[in-house]
Amino acid sequence: MNKPSRPTQVDVAKMAGVSRQTVSLVVQRDPRVSDISRAAVEKAMKELGYRPNLSAQALAGRRTGFLGIVLSGLENTFHAELAEGLRRRGEERGLIPFVSVVSDSMEEQYAAAQRFTEVNVDGLILVSPVFPDETISEFGSRLPTVLVTRNVGPAEVDLVHSDDRLGAQTVVQHIAAAGYDPLIYLGYERAVEGDSSSTRIAGYLEAMAAMGREPAMFDAGETPLGELCREIVGTYGRGFGISCHNDLIAFQTVGILNDMGLVPGIDYGIAGYDNTTLASFPGVSLTSVDQKTGELAKLAVDLIIERIEGRSERKDITLPFQLVERRTTVPAVR
Repeated sequence: MNKPSRPTQVDVAKMAGVSRQTVSLVVQRDPRVSDISRAAVEKAMKELGYRPNLSAQALAGRRTGFLGIVLSGLENTFHAELAEGLRRRGEERGLIPFVSVVSDSMEEQYAAAQRFTEVNVDGLILVSPVFPDETISEFGSRLPTVLVTRNVGPAEVDLVHSDDRLGAQTVVQHIAAAGYDPLIYLGYERAVEGDSSSTRIAGYLEAMAAMGREPAMFDAGETPLGELCREIVGTYGRGFGISCHNDLIAFQTVGILNDMGLVPGIDYGIAGYDNTTLASFPGVSLTSVDQKTGELAKLAVDLIIERIEGRSERKDITLPFQLVERRTTVPAVR
């Protein structure tokens, strides 16, 4: 039994009452096609079950409808929620998102981004990339590229991020106002200009200087978190406040300190960053900074679409944040 032949652009053109070239332009999402012709072609494609040959389009150097996304590690809930937001917005805008989850290794991130260019994705979204601006510039000169959560990048790419410096200052001031002392920063720093890790540290240090307090920083990237927590408790006892680089570090810290008999919001104060879904759970109730993850994702995809449609000027978008106060930073009882 012979399989039915796959519908072609000629079949679509006949049903829609347009030329085959018009069908081809619709498949490529060419803005020159009128709304009436586009609607007729899309209706015919749906009725016939027509699907464009994406491999052929890639080989021909035309649009594929693919969006490449490179991010490091889904163990951080923020990255998982951001990836979901990018997927949802990509599909809303007619793009098929492909996510490559890699480590913080520069080589792995570069290899993933390079592979996406080889299959001719229409756009590239890099979440907190660690490779240098010269490399990012190469990608930006070849295809629409957006950096998410980095506030510095070459002229060839767009940026979308939160105000991490002010966000870090705000959360430290909040913990101080709640009566916790000393004020500890628990995180890590990547040697990448404009990365959220270094920007949040800068915000913490500026807030401490403004309050006339000595900083107390602990590097979770160099020393196991359990060891750091034991050092903190051994040095400060109770009553201290901790500002964490992200919610993941905060959750892990709360778990370790719980095992040591310390209760957040009673024996110490702690806040995270990113306001991930878990932060609002009743058993956690973590104070955190909301950097509008859904809006970050939406804007990143929209910037890609704008570039595809011909925008050439660079955009650098800073989103407002919101401090969400919960149980882990209730005022300290003295």
